[in-house]
Order: sequence, then structure tokens, then C-alpha cells
Amino acid sequence: MSTKKFSEDHRVVYYETDVTGSLGIGRLVDLMMLSSEDQSDKLGITNEKVGERGLGWVVTQHIINIKRLPKVDEIITLSTQAKSYNRFFCYRDFAVYDQAGNELVTMHSVFVLMDRSKRKMVRLPEDIITPYESEYTKKIERLPMPLTVENASGQKNYRVRFMDIDANHHVNNVHYFDWMLDALPAEFLLSHRLIKMNIAYRQEVYYGDQVNSAVEIDEDNLLTRHTIMTGEQQNCLAECDWVEIK
Repeated sequence: MSTKKFSEDHRVVYYETDVTGSLGIGRLVDLMMLSSEDQSDKLGITNEKVGERGLGWVVTQHIINIKRLPKVDEIITLSTQAKSYNRFFCYRDFAVYDQAGNELVTMHSVFVLMDRSKRKMVRLPEDIITPYESEYTKKIERLPMPLTVENASGQKNYRVRFMDIDANHHVNNVHYFDWMLDALPAEFLLSHRLIKMNIAYRQEVYYGDQVNSAVEIDEDNLLTRHTIMTGEQQNCLAECDWVEIK
């Protein structure tokens, strides 16, 4: 049985881009996640139907590889497929292409299904997972985990606003990426290009929380490590690989 693929096009608009005219990485992840939601809707596994059972999808990790970020007014194709699953984890792949069919970005993501009231992950119900025609495996992927920030070279504080919470009642993806990258100096962001990001979510951030974003820069290896914390709670970790813009 082959895994079902889903694709849709999107025109990059100016308010999705940064000062360089490139699609922001947080916005891009939001668009890829939207493609998976659109596939679920097409298969009849809507967020509303999942929510009626007191359940909700939660991402635990993204590994993103970037050849080039799309530019303003560019039409891109977003492609996704739920590749495999076991009792508790779903593994989904994403890809972004330009109009010539060139692969620009790939993302491998790990999802779990949470009981919203108990805040615990649950076993995947067959009727929810079967429509995707993904492969069952007993294996649990051992993806590399980002290391925590040990010696912060920069940090900023934020308060989670009401408008930071999306319709799924989570802090929207774009804010995690913005908080993390905003801790970097503007000079670094203008002179370097992101080529890989490994981001792992540990604990949810809630409305009204005070968020601290800390970054550690490894200049020799062009690597940055990022930590999002609320008080003593570690909420999100990421490692980013960069290349210098020539």
C-alpha cells in the first residue's frame, strides 16, 4: 500500500517575507503545516473531528533542510505525506518546490496525538491513522536532539500575547522561530543564510507566559543553539546551521 501524497500551490506575498525579500522560516513552516491540515481535511480527518474526541495533534520535532528560501511573489508547491507511524508517533515528510520543479526545502516532522484534558499522548486510533495509508512500523526514530545553550551570547524576553495563540489553542509556530532568530544580531542575520534547523518542542507555552530566548553562537562551525524557556522550564530547543553569504 503506497503512502498518499498531497500537494498544493502558494504564492508568496510580501507580508510573509523578511527584509531580504525571502519567505520567513516560521511562515514557511506554517505553510507546510497547513498543507498537512489540508490533506487531513480532504481525507475527512479534520481538526474538529479529532477535537470532538478530546484529542489534538502536537509536533515534537522538525528537521528542516534549506537549499533556498522562496522569494516574494514566487509561486511554490508544497508537498507532504504521512510516511510511517507506530503506536504513539507519526512521521511526516514535507517538500517545497519552485515552478521548475526544483526542490527548495525539505522537512521531516514527528507528531503525537494528545489527550487535551490529561495533557498526555495517546495511542493512535486506527480509524484516524488508516486514511493516510502510511506504513506501520514498530521502530521509534532516534532523531538527533538539539543541545541546550550553555554560554548564551545573546538573549531577549517576550510576553505571550493573546494574538500569539492560534485557532488550535497553541502558540503559533512562527513565534517560536521569530523568538529564536531575533536573539541573533542583525549583522549576523544579514550576512548568513540558514541551511538547516533542528527544532524540538518540550513543553507548551501559554498565554501570558514570560518567555526568554537565549542563543549561543559557534562562529568556527557557523552553528547557533537556541533555547526558549519560561522560568526554569525548558520549552523548546533548536540548532541551526548557517553559511556565510558571499
